Amino acid sequence: MYSLSPEVKTIWAIGVFTSTIFYTSITFALEFFIIDEFINNWMLPFGLTSGIVFAIGIVMTFIYPNLAYKHWGFEIREKEIVIRHGIYTRVESLAPFVRVQHLDVRQGVFDRMFGLGKLVIFTAGTRGADLEIPGLPIAYAEALRDQLKNYTPEDAV
Repeated sequence: MYSLSPEVKTIWAIGVFTSTIFYTSITFALEFFIIDEFINNWMLPFGLTSGIVFAIGIVMTFIYPNLAYKHWGFEIREKEIVIRHGIYTRVESLAPFVRVQHLDVRQGVFDRMFGLGKLVIFTAGTRGADLEIPGLPIAYAEALRDQLKNYTPEDAV
């Protein structure tokens, strides 16, 4: 079972921190405009709720990336690729090479900063039938894409 590049933990931490700022801002706005204005008997002091949201987000910024990294892995077998991930709900996805339709390597802004990429595997099937392997060094992601492309059978038509 292969693991992801350790730098992906930093990218995930940035994502969690960004979400923390967003949810803290929303909570603060609700406290300022709704609760303070319309609810006279509010029991908590002003700013406490948004402070709690911020504190939980900061804790999750340090905990979530390590847990997610610990439970992420993939394996290339003879006729299929297996991806395992999940903290609370463990997911094991299996994609036979005969079902692979095309492959992409994607890079976001932070992926480029850390030299990482995501390998996206599109398979035949219903909506949501694509698999993603994040946190791969870009050269490895491209080599893996080319390797998997060679496993994909050509159209018989």
